[in-house]
Order: sequence, then structure tokens, then C-alpha cells
Amino acid sequence: MSESSQNSIGLFPELEQCRNLFKAAAMLDAILSPEWEYRYYSYNGAWDAEQEMASMRDGEGSHYFALFTPDGLYIKGFDSERVKSGEAVLGVAEVPDEVKAFLQEPAFISDETTFCLWRLVGKEWSADKSYGEQDVQLLRLLTGGAAYYSEWASDYYEIDLDPQAVERIFDLEPLTPELLIILNSQVGLEDIEEDVVEIGYPRAGSEAGMDE
Repeated sequence: MSESSQNSIGLFPELEQCRNLFKAAAMLDAILSPEWEYRYYSYNGAWDAEQEMASMRDGEGSHYFALFTPDGLYIKGFDSERVKSGEAVLGVAEVPDEVKAFLQEPAFISDETTFCLWRLVGKEWSADKSYGEQDVQLLRLLTGGAAYYSEWASDYYEIDLDPQAVERIFDLEPLTPELLIILNSQVGLEDIEEDVVEIGYPRAGSEAGMDE
């Protein structure tokens, strides 16, 4: 891997931080957009035995899938705009066997891949090839966190979003009626109960696990 690639993906956080960022974005999207088809971010805390899966789809062809397993985190994505502009090409370079298995999952649309990276437990971030910042721009959530989400969601949903309330979700603060009113007064706890369960977002009286 080249130095530029290392610098680019080296900015990504630790595994548990990634998990929490993905969960927070999915929870916020569920609150701001009760209609699932209009959401960008989703998270399934019980994708498979000992596996959790985060995903993003922008409605214009770009997407990514991030799979958490006991071995670590695997991410593959497809930036349709960069493909159309000729700035990115389809395909994956040589990767370890465990990454090949991840890429072969039909649900992850393996034939549409412009970037692939992973972080195994106890290891550093790795990638199949050299990536600059623009190559992995779909993953800005991992480096921008709550501030990035606030700016993005305010524009996408065309709302005046309270950045402090967003920060509370990114801190995995258990949901309360008061917090929901700040974010979306049209949504109650009962409306997002299924999403809370699917995401594995902490409930009132629980604490978010922060162990690596």
C-alpha cells in the first residue's frame, strides 16, 4: 500500500468508534425519515450470527456496505459519480481470503466496487490498493462524525437541525421523548421502536458499550 493510501485510510477511527458512528447515523436517519426508502444510512445489529452490518445508499447509485465480524471490520463501496467521471474504476486488487469471502456476499453487490478496505482486530487499516481522500469520500462519516452528519442532514432533509441534539445521538445517549421532539417532533418512541431494536441503539436505562 502506498503512503498516500495509508495517510487516507489511516484517519479512520478504531473499530468500536466506527460501529458507534454507523449506529448513530442510522438512528438519526430513522428519526428524521420514518420512510425507510428515503434514508441514506442503515444498520442491522443482527445481520448474521456474530455479525453486524452498516450500509449507505444515496439513491443515485452510490453505496457502501460495512460488515463487523469477530475478526474485524470489512468495507466495500461503489462511488457511481466517480465512475461516471472516469475518476474511479470497477474492480478489486488482490485481497486476503477473508476479504474475498466478504466480497462474495451477494447482498453486497460485489460487481459494483470502487474501494475496499478492512481493519482486523489488533491490526491497522488496510486496503486493496492506494486510495486518496476523494476515493473514499463516501466514508466521510467516519472522519467527520456528528459535525459532518449535521451539515449533510440539514441540507439533505432541508431542515434546521440542532447540532447539539445530533451530538447527543452520536454519544449514543438513550432516546427520550424530549430528545425526539428536538430532532423531529412528528416522531414518537413507539414509531421508531423497530429501528431501535434493529440498530441495537441503547434504550433508556442502558449504557452504550465502548469496549474495543
